[in-house]
Amino acid sequence: MHSKENKDAEKKPQEKQEEKEESTKGEVENNETEKGLEELKKKLAEKEKESVDYLDKYKRTLAEMENLRKRTVLEKQESLKYSNFNIIGDLVGLLDDFQRAIDSAKKNEQQDLQSFVNGVDMIEKQFIDLLHKKYGVVKYGEAGEEFDPRIHMALTMEKGDYEYEKVIEVFRKGYMLFERVIRPAEVKIGRPKDDIQTASSQEPLENENEEEEKKEDKNENKEE
Repeated sequence: MHSKENKDAEKKPQEKQEEKEESTKGEVENNETEKGLEELKKKLAEKEKESVDYLDKYKRTLAEMENLRKRTVLEKQESLKYSNFNIIGDLVGLLDDFQRAIDSAKKNEQQDLQSFVNGVDMIEKQFIDLLHKKYGVVKYGEAGEEFDPRIHMALTMEKGDYEYEKVIEVFRKGYMLFERVIRPAEVKIGRPKDDIQTASSQEPLENENEEEEKKEDKNENKEE
C-alpha cells in the first residue's frame, strides 16, 4: 500500500509539471495566433486603403480622359469651323480691289474701257499669284500643250496635220493643288489623221450623247 501511494505521490508533481508546460505552450500558441491575427488585420487595413486609393485614381483618370475627349472634339470642331479663315481673309482683300476698280469706273465716266480691263487683269494676276505662292494652286491649260487625260477633259476633237494629240483650244482653265487636280481643263484636242483612237483619247461629248440615246431607244424597243 505504501509503495503504491509513494508511486502516486511521485506521479503527481510530474503530471502537474506536464500540465503546466501544456498550459504555457497553449498560452504561447494563443499569443502567436492573436499576434498573427493582428498582423493580418493590419495588412488587410493597408490593402483596403490601397484599394480605395487605386479606385480614386482610376475615377480621376477616367474623368481626365473624358475631359480630354470633350476638349479634343471641341478643338476639332473649332479647327473645321475656321479652317478657311486665312484664305477667306485673302479673298476679302481681293474683293476690296475689285470694289475699288468698280467705284473708280462709276466715278469717272470718261475712264477708258481698256484702263478698266487692265485694272481687272491686274487683280486677276494678283489672285493667281496669291493662290500659287501661298496655297500651292497652279492654273493651267494653254493651246499647244500635249493632251493628258489625267488633267485635261476633251469636249471636242478634230483630226488634222498634228504630230501627236495636243490641245488646240481651251474652253475653261484647269487648276491643281500641288499634284491633285481641283478641276480639269476643258479643251478641244487635235489628233493626227492616221491616229487610231486609244483609251487616252476622248470623243466629242455630242457624239457620245447621240450614241447613248440610240442605245436607250433600242433597249426601249426591245422591251416593248
